[in-house]
Amino acid sequence: MTAEKENIVIAPKLGEGIYYLKDIAVILHLDYQLVRRWIAGYWDEDFKSTFGTGKNRALNFHSLIEFYTFYKLREKGVPAQQLRKIHGIMSEELNSQYPFAKADAFNIEHRTSKKTAKTKKAVYYTSEDSFVKADGKHQITISETFVKQFVEKIEYDKNNLAKRFFPLKNSKNIVVDPHHQFGQPTIEGTNIKTKTIYHLHLGGETNENICMLYSLSPEKVKDAISFHLKSAA
Repeated sequence: MTAEKENIVIAPKLGEGIYYLKDIAVILHLDYQLVRRWIAGYWDEDFKSTFGTGKNRALNFHSLIEFYTFYKLREKGVPAQQLRKIHGIMSEELNSQYPFAKADAFNIEHRTSKKTAKTKKAVYYTSEDSFVKADGKHQITISETFVKQFVEKIEYDKNNLAKRFFPLKNSKNIVVDPHHQFGQPTIEGTNIKTKTIYHLHLGGETNENICMLYSLSPEKVKDAISFHLKSAA
């Protein structure tokens, strides 16, 4: 499957993960229709990082992280138009197709201003506890609170590019790693898909038996089940 955009062919590659719309909704615990609407509304036109068509449209791992970044900043009230502009600026500055998936795109800083300001050299958007800026440094400046809830869920490689993602809050037992199971959520330290554990749970298997079958700690089994229960909610 490939999609051509401005003479660039985007296609899935081994080790980059493949995430269809349903996968994105499950991993990020988002409404499927919201994911579908945003992919159709923003990604094809501005981010140019999908492949496939229709319901088979998909993202790779770095696009998934960008989608997560986009969602979290939109959740804070940052307008999509501002994010698209910032993404374009940062893409050139960082020489990356995936600037929102790079650690050096973020400048950690605490701000509480509610004012909005625009200048010829900068694009700002501020809310009560977040601050986004694309200026000469071309970074997103965000609050300390936001960082704890967001950036710490991502593990970066030596090039500051997102490497792994931990979808659960306050737990790293579940990991999304494009080098394991085509990027589907697995239990940390194993190649066991969380979906496998969840299906055993739905089939009536006790947590104790699942722990023995797969040599997993009770906490990892509990988190695997919890991960899918949240997605199904």
